[in-house]
Amino acid sequence: MKKQQFWAIIDEARKHAGGWEEMAEPLIDSLAGLEVPDIVKWEQIFREYQNLSYKKKLWAAAYVINGGCSDDGFDYFRAWLIAQGKDAFMAALEDPETLADDDACEGEFEELLGVAYEAYFKKFDIEDDYDHFDEEMAKHPLSDKEKAEIAAEIKYADDMENDWDEDDLKEWLPKLCEVFG
Repeated sequence: MKKQQFWAIIDEARKHAGGWEEMAEPLIDSLAGLEVPDIVKWEQIFREYQNLSYKKKLWAAAYVINGGCSDDGFDYFRAWLIAQGKDAFMAALEDPETLADDDACEGEFEELLGVAYEAYFKKFDIEDDYDHFDEEMAKHPLSDKEKAEIAAEIKYADDMENDWDEDDLKEWLPKLCEVFG
């Protein structure tokens, strides 16, 4: 599993479902058809993108879009952003204001956080054997090279790690505040 295949699977599931809102089941079905190392690598690539998108300005954008944003809410927001596809994800990391172009965005997709587990359970017709899946994850880690390749294509906004508070948002994210504020 490479990052290109990761994004192709996301795009195909979204297209098959007719939108991101209903893409979890097609994504689970698609992943369940893969070999275990590929299911695990998909999850690890997903987690790597989640980790790389843990940025303060993106959290501020999630806060504006969702009318507030807890720690868990930010995880769900970043999952939603990944579900939008590579272009939208990369654009938002370069400039979170690009999210103002989608005034119908929901901004959270908690269910995406568990699709690889669900695919694994479906493949083996088992229930909630998280330990076994985690053992498989340990057997098939992303290499440092794979992590570097994933990170290398991301261009972040210069101010992505600036601290913020609610009073800063109208100045810092004017388009998002206009659309969602």
